[in-house]
Amino acid sequence: MIHRFGNRIDELEGVVREIAIDITTGTFVERLSPEELWEKTNERVSLVSDLIDELKEYLFILKPESVPTFQRHVTGIHERLDVFQETLKMDADDEHRSQVSIDELRQALVKISDFISLCRETGENPSEVINEILTLKENQATDALPVTQDKMGPLGDLLKGAQALHGKLEGLYAEMGYQLEALKKEYDELYFSLKRKEE
Repeated sequence: MIHRFGNRIDELEGVVREIAIDITTGTFVERLSPEELWEKTNERVSLVSDLIDELKEYLFILKPESVPTFQRHVTGIHERLDVFQETLKMDADDEHRSQVSIDELRQALVKISDFISLCRETGENPSEVINEILTLKENQATDALPVTQDKMGPLGDLLKGAQALHGKLEGLYAEMGYQLEALKKEYDELYFSLKRKEE
């Protein structure tokens, strides 16, 4: 698992490096039309988004007590990438749209670099229960000393604690989702109501 996690981190880092070199450096990119810029970036941006979502799942497993921190990082990256895409479609002249969208993409890359560092740190220092499980699996794979009952007892307690924490966090995020949907609905109703009055 740690090996696959590391491979995905390396893959994300490679794509980000390509974007930084090929797309966000040099004034020639700023001369591209929004349509050309999107054509040049969309596949890589989609790949970055997919890799971040996959890495998020690994992070949740490796350190469940830090789920809110991981979620905050991922949400911030997706929001920045969404703004990058939306800027390419906004009502403005082509040169301005391209310039603003590139600035957004640069800021997204900074956030992604921070996320990559967080992933590497988490891979090196997973939660105690996960580290114990990974160590036991490694010992089994290498025919090391067998697992003892004394070892399994504390490990089971740690696992139960992690499961309970994860359940609480899932409930919290579900409630946040409901609240955000309700707020969005109320906002849309107010927005369209005011727009009708103006017309």
